[in-house]
Amino acid sequence: MIKRITFATRAPGVPPDAYAATSAPDVARPARVTVCTALPGLGDGEPEHDVIGFEWFTDVAHVERFEGWLEAEGSRIREPGTVLVADELVLRGADWLEQRWRDGGERFKHMALALRAPGLTAAEFSERWRNHAGRVGRAGAPAIVIPDSARGQAYVQNHPRARPRSTGDWAYDAVNEVYFDDVEGLQARVDWFRENFDASGDELVRASWFVAAREEVLLTTAQ
Repeated sequence: MIKRITFATRAPGVPPDAYAATSAPDVARPARVTVCTALPGLGDGEPEHDVIGFEWFTDVAHVERFEGWLEAEGSRIREPGTVLVADELVLRGADWLEQRWRDGGERFKHMALALRAPGLTAAEFSERWRNHAGRVGRAGAPAIVIPDSARGQAYVQNHPRARPRSTGDWAYDAVNEVYFDDVEGLQARVDWFRENFDASGDELVRASWFVAAREEVLLTTAQ
C-alpha cells in the first residue's frame, strides 16, 4: 500500500479530522483514513506536530486521482499541512493490524520521524533501515535490541517514494509506527526509549523525533 501522510500543527478550534479527507468521490477515495493526535507529555521536542493524518491508496494512479480531486476541492474540506508520500512496509504484526482495521475505533502509536545521515542516498538509507529494525543505537556501544515489553503489537516502516528533482526533498526520510492496544503499553515504550536511546549513537540518522499519539480510524474498506 501507498500512504499519504500529513503532518500539521492544529489551529485552535480545528478538529483533528480536518487534516484527513474522507469525502472524496468513490474513484479517488482512500482505502483507509486515520488521524493521530499527539498525547501531551509523552512525545519529545521538535517538530511540534500535534496532529498527523494518514491516507492509504492501492497504487500510484489511486494517489494521483485523490490529489487531483484535492487540488480542485481540498481547500474547502481540509486544513493544509506538510505532506509525505511513502510505501508502507509492515514488518511485524500484520494479523493484529488486519483485526485493528476491522474493529476500528482508537488505538495508540509511538512514531519516529527521521532525517538520514549525511552521505547516505535515499536508497541506501532505506535498505539499511529495514535491516536496522528492532534495534536502537548507543554512543560508543553496539546497538541494543528493543525488549518485548517495548515492542508493541505491530511495527510499520514508511519509506518515502522517489520525488521529482524539481520539487526538492521530503520533510522526512523515515516515518515508523509502533502500535499499542492501550496507553500503558505506549508509556512503557516511551519510558524505555528515554532510558536507552542515544541519538548520537545512531549511524543511520542525523536527527530524529518521537511522537506518541492516539489514533482514530475515520474510514476503512477493510472487511
